Amino acid sequence: MKLRNKLSAVLQAMLIACALQMRFSPVLNREDYKSVIHYLYAQVTGLLGEYSFSGLLIFVMALIFVLRMRQMDCQKQYSGRLLPFFFSFCLLVGQSYALAGNWSLCFGGGFRVIGFLLAFAGYGILFRFLIALFLGVYQRAVNSDWRPERLESFLGKNCFRNVFLLLMLLWMPVLLLSYPGNLCYDCLGQIEQGLGLAPYSAHHPLLHTLIVSAFIKVGRLVTGGNDAGLFVYVLLQASALAAALAATMARLAKRQVSLAVRLAVVCVYVFAPMYSNMASTAVKDVPFLAAVIWYMLLLEELVTEGMEDRRPLFWLRLILVQVLVGLLRNNGIYMVVLTGIVVACKSIFSRGKAVEKIGVGKIRIGKRLALLLCLAVLPFLTYRAGNELLVRGLSAERGSVAEMLSIPFQQTARYLQFYRQELSQEEKAAIEGVLANVDVVAASYDPDISDPVKALYQRDSGPGRLAQYFKVWFTCFLKHPSVYAEAFLAHVYGWFDPGVTNAVRYEAASDLFRQGGLFPGADKILIFLYRFAEFIPLLALLENVGMYTWLLFILAGVALRGRKRAGILLVPLFVSLLICMASPCFYLHPRYAYPILFTLPFLYGIIGGHETREAGQ
Repeated sequence: MKLRNKLSAVLQAMLIACALQMRFSPVLNREDYKSVIHYLYAQVTGLLGEYSFSGLLIFVMALIFVLRMRQMDCQKQYSGRLLPFFFSFCLLVGQSYALAGNWSLCFGGGFRVIGFLLAFAGYGILFRFLIALFLGVYQRAVNSDWRPERLESFLGKNCFRNVFLLLMLLWMPVLLLSYPGNLCYDCLGQIEQGLGLAPYSAHHPLLHTLIVSAFIKVGRLVTGGNDAGLFVYVLLQASALAAALAATMARLAKRQVSLAVRLAVVCVYVFAPMYSNMASTAVKDVPFLAAVIWYMLLLEELVTEGMEDRRPLFWLRLILVQVLVGLLRNNGIYMVVLTGIVVACKSIFSRGKAVEKIGVGKIRIGKRLALLLCLAVLPFLTYRAGNELLVRGLSAERGSVAEMLSIPFQQTARYLQFYRQELSQEEKAAIEGVLANVDVVAASYDPDISDPVKALYQRDSGPGRLAQYFKVWFTCFLKHPSVYAEAFLAHVYGWFDPGVTNAVRYEAASDLFRQGGLFPGADKILIFLYRFAEFIPLLALLENVGMYTWLLFILAGVALRGRKRAGILLVPLFVSLLICMASPCFYLHPRYAYPILFTLPFLYGIIGGHETREAGQ
């Protein structure tokens, strides 16, 4: 190795070690130090850190790692630069927001910027190597011919039955200990509506409200109590989720995906704590996830096998599943419709061989428009009609438009905390016409969650008031764009930062149901186990939203570089990520991202499988 390469390796190792040891500390004030020299010394030592033996070991290990990765010529697996440094930015800015609530620890002064740039470079180098290493392992697994007979038999012909029974067997202890079921506050509110204890509201999906309350009512008729009905519902929703996951394994087997990849996917299903956690929790997200997975399976079949010679029953199933996705979660229809538009437009505007690459064959313009009809128009219209029937039939309160305005409302509230004295009376009136008194809005701002500000939304605000509000909102953005940027990052950084711990187990209490689980203290056992799992690195990563977001971007890069038609299956996941960013918060609510977490392992198998088959064509 040439001297220049050796020096380059040492420099990369130093930057990696610097990044790994970087610890953000509060911003230092010059007034707190006797002299400029003392102040500069504190800044430099805070930047470089003190000498420690562990720091030396980190540098040595980083150097060995860099040299080894260079020997492996990692650029053969991954030569990109944008994604690693994007990940580095997300991690560092996420740390700043987690500790200070703003980006001051990264950009609050010259020394902060220098420290940020050093760590930014170090993490960027590290993540580039790690992505290459990950992709190398992934490609080996995709192309592996490892096929132990017993394992192949288990994940082969009878894969659906075997995986379904395996998951239910592993989830059953948690289901029993949680008896009659772990409760989420949202579902508890829905049950109260269904039992007539509260008025119906379209804030939560009315179809799910009717389903879960129906089980409670039947259980009351049979046993005289609420527990049995809730437990049966939890068992059935767990069965639906297990069946959907088992179907993904059956599809991977059908696509002849390597056994190594199939084993990795089923291991995620088995060991990730979120699967058993959600299966035992009465919450709308579980049946919604089952519907999303079935939707992905049908979409994958369409993309892989094309639309020619499709029987009417297939289109009927597809439309019904898409409608179900919308009816089981209010924002689910956006994922379906936007995905349908993208897939159909890809077909409509493609020509010749390009049409074949999206997996829908050489189809006439009429059939392409029919594809748009089946993937977007009909599902949307049917969903709207079904939801309207439910709202009117139950005399339910309609959902608020404020649910879609988390980001602009948060930006306005943060702006008012710093600059409301700059607003004219007309501008204040425009804001107060949609929210509340500007002083109240400013005091209600919480960077972690938008609900306190959204609660101030005046439901009688019509299009005129909203138009005036957004005019002021845009004017304020032009005056102080950094405030809007900080409010936006504070609201969304947790979806992109694996350093954020966002695993959760809901434990809502209610007098309607038995407390404590199957026996006194059973719920405490489960809480301990799920909380303890957050401290085990591998298990924590298996349910970390930020990590799955990074994996989504990596897989998108694989699909783009390989020009794989199956890459279009990632569109619903990116739409889901946008929905997450517009949601009230990420803190302790990772279930908003579960469409990504619960389908990404399957898509790694599908897109990898497509790579193998397309290379052999």
